[in-house]
Amino acid sequence: MRTLLLLTFLFPLSLLAQDHFELKGKVDSLHNGDKIYLVYQIEDQRITDSAMVTDGRFVFRGKLEYPVYSGLFLRKNPYVEQMGRGEQIDYVRLYLEPAVFNVEAKDSLKNIVIKNSPVNDQQAVLRSMLKKNDEQFSALQKEFTAMPEAQQKDKKVYDAFMARESQLLKESYEVYLEFAQKYPTSYLSVVSLVQAAAHPGMAAAAGKAYERLPAHLKNSPLGKRIPVLLASRANTEMGKVAPDFTQQSPDGKAVKLSSFRGSYVLLDFWASWCGPCRKENSNVLKAYNKYKEKGFTVLGVSLDMPGQKDAWLKAIDNDQLTWPQVSDLKGWDNEVAQQYGIRGIPANFLIDPNGKIIAQNLREEHLQEELAKIFKEK
Repeated sequence: MRTLLLLTFLFPLSLLAQDHFELKGKVDSLHNGDKIYLVYQIEDQRITDSAMVTDGRFVFRGKLEYPVYSGLFLRKNPYVEQMGRGEQIDYVRLYLEPAVFNVEAKDSLKNIVIKNSPVNDQQAVLRSMLKKNDEQFSALQKEFTAMPEAQQKDKKVYDAFMARESQLLKESYEVYLEFAQKYPTSYLSVVSLVQAAAHPGMAAAAGKAYERLPAHLKNSPLGKRIPVLLASRANTEMGKVAPDFTQQSPDGKAVKLSSFRGSYVLLDFWASWCGPCRKENSNVLKAYNKYKEKGFTVLGVSLDMPGQKDAWLKAIDNDQLTWPQVSDLKGWDNEVAQQYGIRGIPANFLIDPNGKIIAQNLREEHLQEELAKIFKEK
């Protein structure tokens, strides 16, 4: 059994030399003329393909250099057609990889069994390693949701839940790191190290795991981000000059962090889809309005996803965010977020007029207190 598992993890080395995939599907309950949508993303490009079902079978073919997470959807592409209230569709998420592999089921896409796919076999192993952590996350969410609304809004209660969530998140990163250490030839070790590399206290171990990766995995688009993430923790320490960057505003203008020298800048990472971020926006707005005439400003970096520009703009308008905003609309793959090692939002860095980081993750009254201290001293 252990020998077979080892062979499964070594096998992708030969597969990744290919640049084509072929996904063969067979679901007995499907009807002739049913349409299956395949949706996946390469870098900042979302790719959509479709196939008609004949005798319960369908096939997808295409070019692919490295595995990507994808979705198979029956009859409707939810990225194009808006879901109705309470509507449910049959779908499954899986890794698409440069190989020939099969998916089979009797009744629905969600129950498919994936065959001849080393990467999806590896995903099953990783999911089993994360199972306990996932269950603890779900239990924590249910516990919080079941509480009366007044108790949820109690700051001490909320902060206690956030502390428990942070601990579970740390434990999940430890699992990802363990996977990468065990299976250095797996593409999912690249995925795992992207998760773990920027977490405090894990850079050294993650760096050693990264060094064990084969060259072709290090040179993959995802693999090239790992050194950036590994360096992000050291590059964003207190007292360091904040790493410079340039990204585009909503109207396409280039905005450079270093152009704000001479002012105190709150570099604020958020997204329109992030509930806690939207809640914190009112606090940031209060600070901005109070100190903007005294040499304080905000630069927002949005982690909105591809195709979410309208949602981003609407959130800016609704939350009255009048300070500069930038994004490359790559979600968690936002290049500035990678550069700063952002693993959760809201997150922020307070930068002094000389460009040095003087505080991190100031929220609620802590932001107000820090700014009051700075401008009182001035």
